[in-house]
Amino acid sequence: MAMDDLVEELCGVSLTAKESMQDTTHVLLEQRLLIVERAVVESDTERVRLEREALSTRPNEKNDDVADALASALQMAELLCEGEYADVVRMPHAQTLLDFIVQFRRDEESDDQEETHVAGSIASALESYLLDRCFSTESRFVAAHEVLFVGIAFFNMYVQANYTGPAFERETLRDVLTLAARVLSPPSSTADAANDDKKMHSDALVSLQVDGESPFSICEYPQFLLLGRCLLNFVGNHGYNDWSVAADEVVKGQNDNEVGDDVVEGPAKRPASGGAAVRALGEQLEQLKSAAWWSARAAVAHERLLLAKLPSNTLWFEARRGYLQTLNTPALFSSETETQYLLARAYVEWGLAQHHFDKNKHGKRTFARAQELSGVTVQLSGSMGKRTKFQQKSVAQMVLLAASKVEPEDATKAASVYAKAVAESTHVDFGGKQTTSSEEEGTRETPAEEVDGLTTEEEQIQRLVQDGEAAYRNVNLDQVDQDNILLEQIAFEDRKLTEQGNLQIDDQLVLLALCLDVKNSNGNDGLTREEMMPYVTRVLENPNNWMVYSTALLERAWLECESTKRRERAVLQMQALVDQHTTRLTITQSTLESIADAAPARERMQFVHALAFPPRYALKRNLAERYFALGVLGSALEICEELEMWDDVVKCYQLLDKPKRAEKLVRERLVIAPTPFMWVTLGDLTQDPTLYETSWALSKQRFARAKRSLGRYYFEKGEPEKAIPHYEDATRVSPMHTGAWFTLGSLAMRTQRWALALRSFTRVVQLEPDNGEAWGNLGSIHLNNQRFPEAFAVLQEALKQKRHMWQMWENYAICAMETTRYGEAMYAMHQLLDMRGKHKRPVDHQMLAWLVEAIVYPESLKEMQQAVDAEVAADRKDGEGEEDDEAAAGVDDEEDEDLAALDESAAATDATPPRSDAHYKKQLALLFGRVTAIVTNDAKIWQVYAHFNDGLDGRADKARDCRLKQCRALQAAGWEREQAQVEELCLAAARLTQDYLKEGTKKALYSCRLYIRGVLKKAQIDFAEVEAVKALAAALDEVNALEAQL
Repeated sequence: MAMDDLVEELCGVSLTAKESMQDTTHVLLEQRLLIVERAVVESDTERVRLEREALSTRPNEKNDDVADALASALQMAELLCEGEYADVVRMPHAQTLLDFIVQFRRDEESDDQEETHVAGSIASALESYLLDRCFSTESRFVAAHEVLFVGIAFFNMYVQANYTGPAFERETLRDVLTLAARVLSPPSSTADAANDDKKMHSDALVSLQVDGESPFSICEYPQFLLLGRCLLNFVGNHGYNDWSVAADEVVKGQNDNEVGDDVVEGPAKRPASGGAAVRALGEQLEQLKSAAWWSARAAVAHERLLLAKLPSNTLWFEARRGYLQTLNTPALFSSETETQYLLARAYVEWGLAQHHFDKNKHGKRTFARAQELSGVTVQLSGSMGKRTKFQQKSVAQMVLLAASKVEPEDATKAASVYAKAVAESTHVDFGGKQTTSSEEEGTRETPAEEVDGLTTEEEQIQRLVQDGEAAYRNVNLDQVDQDNILLEQIAFEDRKLTEQGNLQIDDQLVLLALCLDVKNSNGNDGLTREEMMPYVTRVLENPNNWMVYSTALLERAWLECESTKRRERAVLQMQALVDQHTTRLTITQSTLESIADAAPARERMQFVHALAFPPRYALKRNLAERYFALGVLGSALEICEELEMWDDVVKCYQLLDKPKRAEKLVRERLVIAPTPFMWVTLGDLTQDPTLYETSWALSKQRFARAKRSLGRYYFEKGEPEKAIPHYEDATRVSPMHTGAWFTLGSLAMRTQRWALALRSFTRVVQLEPDNGEAWGNLGSIHLNNQRFPEAFAVLQEALKQKRHMWQMWENYAICAMETTRYGEAMYAMHQLLDMRGKHKRPVDHQMLAWLVEAIVYPESLKEMQQAVDAEVAADRKDGEGEEDDEAAAGVDDEEDEDLAALDESAAATDATPPRSDAHYKKQLALLFGRVTAIVTNDAKIWQVYAHFNDGLDGRADKARDCRLKQCRALQAAGWEREQAQVEELCLAAARLTQDYLKEGTKKALYSCRLYIRGVLKKAQIDFAEVEAVKALAAALDEVNALEAQL
């Protein structure tokens, strides 16, 4: 207390007042940095400059370290808004931060600690940096923002290099690459190894592996993504495991399921360490309002880099948590008063993340929320118009009516100069080379097929481009084909429909998102494409932003690839969009500066995260797929080799009938870089299982495809017992791979391992709720286990997805009968009759007999059911041990809850008022009428039909007619030579005789006598001593006796 009194006496200020001043200073600092964070998100340079000017006009701070750090952070923010990302990394404070990480990792290795993933190692270094180098709360808070901005800089360099362009000149980034290599290289590596670009590239790809899946190797500067992920993951995902820990490897009870209802299992929090200081640091990092947003963006970019066709479970939970945390941070959007465009953009990004992770059903709601927030009015309508140049009569055409809630401030200036003019002059490269005028003359005389494989139209466009007359990335139909009859746009009778006015850029983002939602919500058919095109056309009307305009052009190209008359333009358009990423000099771009100015990085990057524009390598891959679909295998092969898509390269060589060339290529690649992926590819070519084992070992048991390939190898050889362990390993490493779970379930069913099959198919339907075959197999498993209510509920879901699978309808009918839903059973029988042309199976007379017993003779059925129940109870008692084994096999509570939800729907069906017996009898009579109209020669069906009529009043004549048709159906050619057929016919004829005797009329007896005499005449030739024949003869005597009495 004496010290406090002394301070108070010397300063004239009490400690309480001093703490209050410090709190006020910290609050003001938080507010200032929040404004800067928001400006960085929106690329608002002016706002950051205003903050820098305000800082420079303030009196000198007593804490020079905080002031210097704050000035450095604001300068970083301004550079980020300007698109000068490399300069951010070159700043002294950034260099100090990264040098500390390098030294920390070296010291960490010298302590002989266990080797950790680079993300964990850098996280530990950053914790030490903020706790040991920053001695006040303010300095630590500002330093955390520096970490955030440096992370954004690295991440944005990766995005610019792979998504937007302009491409970097490697030499201009040499210092940044060297620094990144020093940070990421193992501390024990030599300087030469750190400067090895290829090794750095390869090591970064290994560190970016997730859930056993590898990244796309041909991407540019993956080390920038890795560094950005490490830094952003620390500030935006602090306290949680990084991507090196798979989501399914966590301890139960630590899952992050606080928000939402669509999470099965989430990644665990990191074990707490470091005490109160680390916890306080975590709380301080939570004050970085945009950090979670940037971390989620990086996680989505990481997911899009992976080769796997199925999304990563681990990255999904990380991105999900980041976006939900962002959307639940009102302070980040509090500056928006009249409009909520930034919040709408956040929802668009969240919806796109759900799209990239195949959560399309959730994305639909998210896009609708974005539209609501932006206020854009959207109405899909129709109007009369023409599509072709020579069309005389207008027909109905789809059109999108869209208007912004707030019009752009200046409609004449709203359209981006870069998007509308200069950016459109980006070079369109159609594969030709620039020539002189004399060379052009020779080229024009060369046949089209001899000029690099170009068609005549392509050659003409190439010359136009080289002449500078058609240097536009928006390829027109007339450029491709002068004889084209299609109009560039629909010519509406109402001209106003093509001049609806400008839109806000954020509203254009919403329109493109809604266009994507149409695709996700409907099947891939012509109607869906027709519905998507008006959204794209409306965006293309106003080139407000370079990247938005490019995305709309790409969407149009994707849609037109399905049209034979527009396909060539679509492919050339995609090629143009690929080439606009380059920094090659062209006639319209005579210097590198002019290329950058055509559309500077700041404009290209401003909205890239709210667009579905693919990275350049993915765009080229899509272009290769289009060439492949068109049968242009040479062009497809060239692109695939460039992108190192070895699977597709092998496929091309096999289609070209060159399998040896494919194998040679793979072996050459293995000499250069022996990766797990290449070993699997060689295994696929040679069908040598040892190569899959080599791949699995080389990946340190993380490359799931090696185990899937090994399991498929034994599956195709007909050895399911050997295949199952490999698929179990594959699903453990990559738990989101639906195909592996499905195959594992199928193998388990073949080997009658029902618990494993149930677990596998349950996981399939959790991952793909619309997988009808998986639902059907679940129903079959429950049916086999005699769990009929569960089977019925599951099969109901299966039939929603796969209504044309007759096997499911057969199982559904059985389950309906077992659960006394007779109406559903008859409905299933009708469906089977509708599909009889597909399955060619006979009508199930046993099911018909079961229906008759249940509806017409319920007491008899009850006695039979009691006997069956007694047998089932005895079997279950014997199989109790097996049920215990199933429980131990991993049918967890979560899966049971999913099935319980289906049981509730089944219970709801039970709660509906029961149908009356008369109604069921009427429906069954209709079913018999339809069956016998289709199948006229099945004796069993006529027998059951007769039995049905026996149970109804006033239908004795109908029953007798059915038995007569039964007997005639049994009289197939040569029946009298087979004892079994003779016995069956004689028994049926004897039963028919009883009906005639019961009627007792002279006409009936006469008809009976004639028919029975004809049957006996043939039956007694070879089988006179058979009991059934003797019984029929006795029945004939009885008919004769009764007839003599009349």
